Amino acid sequence: MKKIVLTLAVLAALPVLCSGALKKSVTWENIKAHPAPLPVLGELVPVPSQLDAPSFWSVGSETLDRDFADFEQYKQYMGETGVGYSRLQSGWAKTEKKKGKYDFAWLDAQVDGLLAEGIHPWICLCYGNPIYSDHGIDLGAKLFPEGPVMDAWVRYVKACVKRYKGKVTMWEVWNEPDGSKKLDSYPEYAELFLNTAKAIREVDPDAKIAAVGACTPDRKYIRQVMEIIRDAGRLDLVDYVTYHAYWPTPERVAPAVEELRKDMKAFSPHIGILQGETGCPAQLEYGHAMNSIEWTEYSQAKWDLRQSLTHFGLGVPYSFFTMVDLNYGWMLQSFGLIRMNGRKEPVYKRPKFYAVQHVTSLFTPELKSAEVHVECNVDKELKVVGIEKEGKKIGCILWFCGERPCNFLDRKLVDIRIKDLDIEDPVYVDMLTGNVHDLSGIIVKNKREAGSLGFNGLPLWDCPVVVIDRSAVQF
Repeated sequence: MKKIVLTLAVLAALPVLCSGALKKSVTWENIKAHPAPLPVLGELVPVPSQLDAPSFWSVGSETLDRDFADFEQYKQYMGETGVGYSRLQSGWAKTEKKKGKYDFAWLDAQVDGLLAEGIHPWICLCYGNPIYSDHGIDLGAKLFPEGPVMDAWVRYVKACVKRYKGKVTMWEVWNEPDGSKKLDSYPEYAELFLNTAKAIREVDPDAKIAAVGACTPDRKYIRQVMEIIRDAGRLDLVDYVTYHAYWPTPERVAPAVEELRKDMKAFSPHIGILQGETGCPAQLEYGHAMNSIEWTEYSQAKWDLRQSLTHFGLGVPYSFFTMVDLNYGWMLQSFGLIRMNGRKEPVYKRPKFYAVQHVTSLFTPELKSAEVHVECNVDKELKVVGIEKEGKKIGCILWFCGERPCNFLDRKLVDIRIKDLDIEDPVYVDMLTGNVHDLSGIIVKNKREAGSLGFNGLPLWDCPVVVIDRSAVQF
């Protein structure tokens, strides 16, 4: 097997983008040059974002409140992703620099810019304001108690919700209050949530409100928050609970999410759960989530595909972190769909960008997850997620799981039988390359049974592939 390595020489050869068209991605060209060993019928057709099209998918536009990225530099690429939503952060400190004076011009550009791209913005209300206190304006900011700071915060929240009523329909309260090991902060967070949510509903009774924004789907912290809200008699203020999930092996999230959903249903059947922020770096990072691991653009794209389609299997809406690399000043983070330079300018679209397009174009709201069963001759752990449309099981997603994604582009040929399906004309979709392949040459025709498909030599690897009825695929 040939291992793909991003060498310093290759990276150094990439020209710095000052203006004009994006550069080519060496990694993406190499991925496209290594298709699955099946006849190619075509490629998935990207579907641009549309305001009137329901969607399961979101992409992050975080940290613009602190100028870690420049929205104007990349907004033109947002609609190409095909997502229905994008997460913003509200930026109290950036909006109210003089007490009682709000300047929303910077946030107007982002809200209206996303709508123009066919994407619904949702806003996370988070972080403090130095003109009122030293609680912090960044990740890890302290929660403020009742008193003058909370009063000023509530005034700001009402002004923000009033300004974007009709444009922003969902508000999230805070970002990672359990971060930096602050697991005892749940009483303070619950109090802040109650004050904030009441202010939101006072201005916009129809607004959806998401609580917590936890670092992980850790049940204990979230449950402690919800118990306080329940005891206050205000579970009506919670439409969703949001969590983040940064674990090197993506499928690890599944049992935690299933237990979290049970917990929330026990509080109230109307409370849903959303995955609000998660993604993978494209290189070895020394800070932030999943650092000290030798990630590449190959393993990054695989990770995001596995994590997002695990959530499809769970039936939990998903937000990719994040649209572009973020410049924190002390580091240039590499989680972006688009690689950026140090001047916050786009350089090229990463393979992750195309992977997101493939997910949004194929996994539209008409498709739901379902249970199917397989028999195969492989000694690797296999993730299987069935696909249902209009009551019929029309396909399934398959990939090797159990270990974090690698940088290999080789597939393993597997003899497999997929049961419980209702497929007339199956095709094979490689979710990384976007290629749609013909399966007729490897179908075990003399053993085909109702609701069962057998294949001799189906290419599988540590990245999702889809066997699905041809009628469900645009290519």
